[in-house]
Amino acid sequence: MNYIFDLRTIPSSILEKTGGKATSLSLMMQNLKMNIPSGCVIISDAFRDGKITEEAQKELDEIIGRLDAGKTYAVRSSAIGEDGAGYSFAGQYETLTNVKADGIKEAVAYVAGSSASARVEEYKSRNGIGSEGIGVIIQEFVNPDYAGVIFTSDIITGKDDKIVGNYVKGEGEKLVSGTENAEEFRIDAMELTYEGQKELAPYARTLGKYSLAIRAFYGVPMDIEWAVANGKVYILQARPITTLIRHNTKDYDVNGSRSGYKLLTKTNVGEIFMNPVSPMTFSVLEKINEFLGIPDWLDNICGQAYMNISVMCSLMVGLGMTRENAYKNVRDLVGEIPEGVAIPISPFDTKAFKKNLWKLLFPKNRSKLTKKQMHEMVENLHGISEDLISQVKKIDSNEELMRFWDDVLMPNLSDGLASIMAESGMSLVPLFTLRKNITEIAGEDMANRLLGGSLGTLDCMKPTLLLEDVAEGRMTREEYIRICGHRSADEMELMAPRPYENPSFLDDLLKDRASNSSNLHEMQTRQKAAYEEALAEFKKKYPSKSRWIDKNIAKFIHANAFREDIRSKGVRIFCVFREYCLKAGALNGLGDDIFMLGYPEMFALLKGDASAVQYIPARKENFTRYLSYPSFPNLVIGRFDPEKWLADPDRRYDVFISGQDASKGASDGTSAGDPESVVKGFAGAAGVVTGTVRVIEDVSRIDELCEGEILVTRATNIGWTIAFHKVSAIVTDIGAPLSHAAIVAREFGIPAVVGCRNATTVLKTGDTVTVDGSAGTVKIVNGI
Repeated sequence: MNYIFDLRTIPSSILEKTGGKATSLSLMMQNLKMNIPSGCVIISDAFRDGKITEEAQKELDEIIGRLDAGKTYAVRSSAIGEDGAGYSFAGQYETLTNVKADGIKEAVAYVAGSSASARVEEYKSRNGIGSEGIGVIIQEFVNPDYAGVIFTSDIITGKDDKIVGNYVKGEGEKLVSGTENAEEFRIDAMELTYEGQKELAPYARTLGKYSLAIRAFYGVPMDIEWAVANGKVYILQARPITTLIRHNTKDYDVNGSRSGYKLLTKTNVGEIFMNPVSPMTFSVLEKINEFLGIPDWLDNICGQAYMNISVMCSLMVGLGMTRENAYKNVRDLVGEIPEGVAIPISPFDTKAFKKNLWKLLFPKNRSKLTKKQMHEMVENLHGISEDLISQVKKIDSNEELMRFWDDVLMPNLSDGLASIMAESGMSLVPLFTLRKNITEIAGEDMANRLLGGSLGTLDCMKPTLLLEDVAEGRMTREEYIRICGHRSADEMELMAPRPYENPSFLDDLLKDRASNSSNLHEMQTRQKAAYEEALAEFKKKYPSKSRWIDKNIAKFIHANAFREDIRSKGVRIFCVFREYCLKAGALNGLGDDIFMLGYPEMFALLKGDASAVQYIPARKENFTRYLSYPSFPNLVIGRFDPEKWLADPDRRYDVFISGQDASKGASDGTSAGDPESVVKGFAGAAGVVTGTVRVIEDVSRIDELCEGEILVTRATNIGWTIAFHKVSAIVTDIGAPLSHAAIVAREFGIPAVVGCRNATTVLKTGDTVTVDGSAGTVKIVNGI
């Protein structure tokens, strides 16, 4: 057995035995182009009770005999768990530098023995860490002119617009021990400009590039030790900044606001995930981020889903766009941000993104289906899904279930995604540009009129429209379940049951529908006529734009249909995966607890590795706590601590800005001091109506809604659509012109104001209000 490995070529199967420091150095050596002192690592299996075994000592003696006697070496600890995401162990173990070859044997014994020191034992006890072993690194010693540490993010605020660090002349030990005052410096993360002592200036740009490359490679804020010797910059080690860790896998402690200073919004994503997501769903969302090559795009705070606007805008800026234009391009998708608040921008690895995009567009294992076969697959996706679910339910062993994934589900998933893309097309650009273009030509009112009533019947409208067809005998119950039985308010949460799993779900819907006199088909027809009237008016007033408007409306219709089609078909894929998870849970005695694992852990379980099961109780405890939290603010900027926010009597549900007094926060969307308080938001769907407010926080209380009331809620998704036949208007906290409530309301001609940020706190059930969907206002008129 080998006990010592070259840092540059450690096999992946051995990494877990090398300790955190050696693993980090090895990964950087294998993947990044930068100066790192060469060396080797003695793995943890080589030591027993802090002493090297006889067999490992023989191997070490052979290596020592081959070392250059003219060089000196550094001997460092690399304990299991050291320099990891959870604990840094900074300064706990011993390090020896400038060691000659004939002194390495004693140095290794000294460093390995430090694992049993009182200092280390106290650190482990304080942090609840067991004894997991130690590795020891032997590296060529870099005799530094300057040495120091650098942080890719501010360790308190998480801001990463500046790389901050300090250094001393000579070895870094003087910095760690505090025996010498350090010089501070900053490097602009975007421009790599330097602020600090002139002596370090020649090396600052290289140091900045190395730091950003390491940050991009690990995907988390990093604490990096470095040195300058003989005119070269060397990286000595790199570890995550433990105070800025986004996700602790052991107990599902997840808070994306910890890992950097960024702007997070619930707009759009908060409509899809209205409740905290389970660890299983979270793992799938993480895979989507990796698949798209946009780190943390789908972010998370205590299970509540957010969209990371900073990373989107950082990508655009990295591709050459100005900050202003970057925000304009996502405005319709994410809504307004408070006046005077700048979107935090960070360095973005555009080369890696382009490389990932190329793989996405031109995968090595491309689908071998013909265009005709792809079309047939999309058309028959329901039948394929049902057949796959039926096969999953018949499986009775872990081995067979794993084999089914590899041989059947994975190929079908790849072919299905390729078919959906090929069938539906890819252009979503009109979603973001057409409103702006029409407004510039004919004004905002015309834009609102033209973008409503033009889309026909989207997938998200079918659960309520087709319900009328079932009630009136134009559609069978079986056909309705086939088309709509997979759609629900929590349809993208793998842990949530699907409507088709409940035999009585359609009866419940029909019973509620029978008590209402509204006809959504008629409302849709009226709205289409209004659209056609607006289109004729536009062409008459701007005849030179006649062909232009027809072409662009067609693209807009296609883009909307594509977006909704993708979502519907994605839900079908989620249904299959949910049934797969349920089977894995049943086979392993976990039941629904299977959703407390991530999908890679589930696959490991099917292959015989049940190590992740031990984390289920802690994750379940945190997940249960997450379910008890109210909905967090729609907009979060900077670090957000849920417990501190909950304890604040002046807490806001619309905007949270780190370091800012809640009572002095951004505009809350109301006209202060006005006797007729006005809630403001986006113009969602044109029309003016006065009526009575019904505030509903959760779709489970939708039965409280009475016919003709104005629905006021955090957000809506397809699960709420079944109640739209009752409402006279819709008002939401979360949303933008492209949000679910706005799109569906425009097609039915229901006045809507979306993205108000705090409508559910300002408005109360029973209030009389006037909703102006064109102006984006809700005026309280109680007693007027």
